[in-house]
Amino acid sequence: MKTIVRSQLPVLALEIDEEGTVAQKSMQMTRQGQLENTLLEALYPGIRVATVAIPGTELDEYGRAKVEQALATFRVGGVEYRLIGASGSAKNGKYYVVNKEFEKPIAERFQQWPEAAITYFGILISPCKVRIEEPDVRVLVVDDRALGTNDCRGWIRRSMFEKLDLPARHFYQFRLAFNRTQAKGSFKVMENDVAEALGADIILPKSSMKPALAEKSALVRLCFGDAQLFRGPAVLGIREISRQLEYESSYTLLTHAPEDSIDLEVLPHALAQVRKLKTTVEENNFEELFRLLGTSNSSRPVHADWDAMEDGEYTSAERTVVEAALKADGSGQLVKFPFINNQLQRILCRWTYKLCTAGGFRLPAFALADDGYLVAHNGRVYSGSDWMPEDYAITSLGSRRLLEVRYPIRAKDDLLPLKSLTGPDTVVRLMNDLRRQGSSMSEPEAVQQIVTGQLRLDHTITLHSKTAAKNGGDYDFDVVCMVEEQRFPRWVEDRFSHRETFSNEKDKRKKRRSAWWNLPQVAVSAKGNGIGVITDLMTSCLAAGRSDLAELLAKELQAALDALKHGTIPNQDVIINVRKQVLTAPWLRFKDEKRAGDLPLHLTVSPTDKIGKLYNVLRKELDDFFSDVRPLADFRGLIVNGRFDRKMYKEAGQIATVYGVNISLILKKRDKYQQEVTDAQAELNACDMNDAAARRKAFKRRNTAKAALHWYEERSRQEMRNMIHLVRKWAERKSKNAYDWLAALYAITCKGSKSTGSIVFYAFPQELVNMIAERTGGRPVTVAIPDLVDGDVYIDEDGNVYLVDQVGDGQGQIIERETFLMQVTRTGDLIYDHGRTQRIHPVEFESGRAEVRDGKLELLGSRQKPKVPKPRLDE
Repeated sequence: MKTIVRSQLPVLALEIDEEGTVAQKSMQMTRQGQLENTLLEALYPGIRVATVAIPGTELDEYGRAKVEQALATFRVGGVEYRLIGASGSAKNGKYYVVNKEFEKPIAERFQQWPEAAITYFGILISPCKVRIEEPDVRVLVVDDRALGTNDCRGWIRRSMFEKLDLPARHFYQFRLAFNRTQAKGSFKVMENDVAEALGADIILPKSSMKPALAEKSALVRLCFGDAQLFRGPAVLGIREISRQLEYESSYTLLTHAPEDSIDLEVLPHALAQVRKLKTTVEENNFEELFRLLGTSNSSRPVHADWDAMEDGEYTSAERTVVEAALKADGSGQLVKFPFINNQLQRILCRWTYKLCTAGGFRLPAFALADDGYLVAHNGRVYSGSDWMPEDYAITSLGSRRLLEVRYPIRAKDDLLPLKSLTGPDTVVRLMNDLRRQGSSMSEPEAVQQIVTGQLRLDHTITLHSKTAAKNGGDYDFDVVCMVEEQRFPRWVEDRFSHRETFSNEKDKRKKRRSAWWNLPQVAVSAKGNGIGVITDLMTSCLAAGRSDLAELLAKELQAALDALKHGTIPNQDVIINVRKQVLTAPWLRFKDEKRAGDLPLHLTVSPTDKIGKLYNVLRKELDDFFSDVRPLADFRGLIVNGRFDRKMYKEAGQIATVYGVNISLILKKRDKYQQEVTDAQAELNACDMNDAAARRKAFKRRNTAKAALHWYEERSRQEMRNMIHLVRKWAERKSKNAYDWLAALYAITCKGSKSTGSIVFYAFPQELVNMIAERTGGRPVTVAIPDLVDGDVYIDEDGNVYLVDQVGDGQGQIIERETFLMQVTRTGDLIYDHGRTQRIHPVEFESGRAEVRDGKLELLGSRQKPKVPKPRLDE
């Protein structure tokens, strides 16, 4: 058995434009972006992987045809790649390709089924906390709810679980590959005696198999039953474990609260938050400020699983270093530093908007678990599933009644009213279920083995599967949040009194199945499911008092959610018809602002707009905080005592140029998309109100431009993160004399009249914060630095940028691999040369401690000094 905690699979980043041209773009350097600890790496050693992004804008027939042709197969760096699948990112136009040799075996894992590969390839590329490879595993696949399983929830034997070195009594999200197929879901732990009695190390429900196993013939079922046993090697990864979580409130949730709850339960809390904010600002208490704003690690909220994109406006590296710098500042002046002020304004704006539209409260969140149990007693196996009453919950919360919320919220009915199942009642019902099976297990034994060991797991909430399914939940580690009666009695009472009208269970139609050669067509069709657009339109309907229209849209939202798996397509005629009848809620137009001062103090809203009225009450209570910002030149003397020479100064200038050119290009592209929106809106405003055809055309142009801007903003955030991580990787090589390199880079940064000084915060965050504390008489603060892949960033004299890492060649030899990332020419041009091949240099060495000298790793006994040859222009 081989246990791997940290391994990595380098992933190139490519993009295809409307003409079908394949080009390289900035590469993700986070461990997650490089597919750390994935099943794919274990299954296919030597595989080459790349992500491919296609235009997020709506493609015409020509553009779609060119993109589909290019996606099917292309050559990069001498390697022929084939499209193989996608993950949750498919809706954003991001897919995965592998080298040609691996296409067939991976396609067979997904039964040559394009829809399955696009939907479930993510199982193989999910970064896991820990991964084990076992040579001989018995996997038993049974019907859902047999042997105490449930929808996507199975069992792992105790001895195998202990190899994972994870905390006990939690819920565990798994990814599993065996027998040329794969599975996903969540595990509970069964004891070894049960596993031996059943002859299985892992038990899976059929719903965990992705895609589903082929149906057995009637004769085989008659002779051997429905269960299937597999034995052989397996790769198991644990992706997540249940842990303490909180959700931030949201306007899509609060819009379903009654007005008296908003006035008497939500508003007082929000006003108290405003008072706390004013006090912390007046006192320059940044420790309390960041705790209040929700950016401290101790109180960081978790966002809903349905929002697949990382929240770049919230979780990016800026927040931790800005927080640390302000806490370390003893002068109170660093808040005026351009970069710090800019980031603080964005944090405050986001907090202000969410406070005004969602109330600024947080809700406890839990992994959704089932009531299944599986035990052995006196030589017999006993199991149960869905034995607890519907509309009850086993929970650690103290409220008698609760509302369970799962995102996205389709209707008020999705706020499930639940009663807490008490401990004594749980035991009584459990013992009845055991007695029904003829078990003589005593109550203390049942409490210890089942209630404690399999039901009341840490940071979970347990529901009957029929109850969970009412708002689309299953047990593949869905995370839900709870509205508690103790905090919101009016809200909970209102929902318990509400008469349900919406049929809110999933419509699980027969899954669409295309031919494998149509994989590119299926992939492109998966892009842009419109979930966010429909959700916001539903919100506007409720704000306008048109709950009837919101209910119509709820069905289209479910169709969008099921689009890929079940072939359902939202009815655009319904959506367009609703849009004609309802104006966008005024406050929704401002959710992407970057400064709190740009949020209007008052909006004209409908009398039925509960969120709009809350906004108008709260917004006027908030001032334009921290509006004074000083030029970077005012802080030029902040960094002192650096000892750098001309060579160091030159190299610092190189990385500053690489960073500056990339950021400039990203901003220019964003401005271009923003200008298109401005022009399209101006054209719409100028349209004759009586010219229906012209207005339809103008509306289409405006909506297309807004969609394109939104798409690029999402993509540009990732590109920004990639550049930040590139700078950080470069700086990691300078740890021996980091303060000297910081001084050199800071001196260069301060020369620019338009610079905000951001690069020094990304390159040397801890050293910069230490210097701030020393120079201002503040206190030392530890900075949380992003966990990046292993390797160095190297820049040669021609501006070529490489990621250099050490890898094994599979034959016991260490290989130094240099992956070309980009080139910045002396004229300031940026080139992503996707045709450049990787350069590989074998390195011989002796065992012993290696040293870092002049920014390079020198191995004992090595005679070779790898050099990156200059690229020829015709390569």
